[in-house]
Amino acid sequence: MTGKEYWIWLSSALGQGARVDEVTAAFPDPAVLFECGRRERILSGVFTKARLDKLESTSLDDAKNAVSLCEKNGWQIITPDSAEYPAMLSRLPDMPLVLYVHGDLSCLDGKVAIAVVGTRNPTYESIKIAKQLSGDMARRGAVIISGGALGIDSAAHEGALSAGKPTVCVLGCGLGTRYLMSNEALRREITANGALVSEYPPFAQASKTSFPLRNRIISGLSHGVVVVEAGEKSGSLITANYAAEQGKEVFAVPGSILSTAYTGANRLIRDGARAVTCADDVLSSFDYLYPDRLEQTKGAAKESKAPPSGADALAVYKLLGKEPLHPDEISARSGLPLARVITALMELELDGYVEQTNGKNYILA
Repeated sequence: MTGKEYWIWLSSALGQGARVDEVTAAFPDPAVLFECGRRERILSGVFTKARLDKLESTSLDDAKNAVSLCEKNGWQIITPDSAEYPAMLSRLPDMPLVLYVHGDLSCLDGKVAIAVVGTRNPTYESIKIAKQLSGDMARRGAVIISGGALGIDSAAHEGALSAGKPTVCVLGCGLGTRYLMSNEALRREITANGALVSEYPPFAQASKTSFPLRNRIISGLSHGVVVVEAGEKSGSLITANYAAEQGKEVFAVPGSILSTAYTGANRLIRDGARAVTCADDVLSSFDYLYPDRLEQTKGAAKESKAPPSGADALAVYKLLGKEPLHPDEISARSGLPLARVITALMELELDGYVEQTNGKNYILA
């Protein structure tokens, strides 16, 4: 045996999301734990009776089967004693004892990783924001991480891929599981340009608890977490909470105070998360810490931009110059409804065409 079987056995016995730091400190090699008797396990002082019983009742055969399935499918198994195990995860008290990987997780090596998460049922504007933010951050050298779900997760992955950059998807089910087949093509593209990651054994089905648990891995792999459109009970808030507990930066895209779809994201900002309107709002936090990991885009590159696409965005863009204009004035001059002007301004700001000044006025960037 390679030793991976023992890590899989221990992960199965303790359960995903368990606090494992005391166990791994007492038994750095799970093979030693497997071979020792109940008395030695009791004397270690790290196991409850229920855990002791679970260790004894968990077979090594399932672990051997998981290894065999991974070998047949070309999936990698990464354990805490592997050189490939992400250092950021090893600091977590509930670190995953096994990572099953389809693709190349080394795309995270030496990179700033940013998680982008949000609702599964976003507005069109939020999808566009997630794609634009993710693409812009990816172009500057950040690796985008998300959960592969419909909505904002998919938009985040697509934004990174459209920029020709890798992205990492953390699943709440085992590799090979027939789950959310409408996203199968996206997962294949992620595999070819990044990695699918799961702590669940191959073909393990998703459950109500598996998604909240996988969120700690999303935040754990990331330097910061960006929330795009989240209601009061959105699962993406779990990721944000994990990030805060892990000492990571939390960011949120503000939304209308009149819509409950943005209650969670707006509350994060109220409670101290940084408001985000463009990629620089996120990456400026890491430019100083990791000056050699992110590309700078200010200056000449901005000057050569082509005019924006989209009828509303182009109409608003043509009205702006260095004289600040308020959205109400832009609406009056363009004949566009105020709501469409605000949407166009948000798109232009995200794309780097305009800047907001004092009094919520806008000028060309």
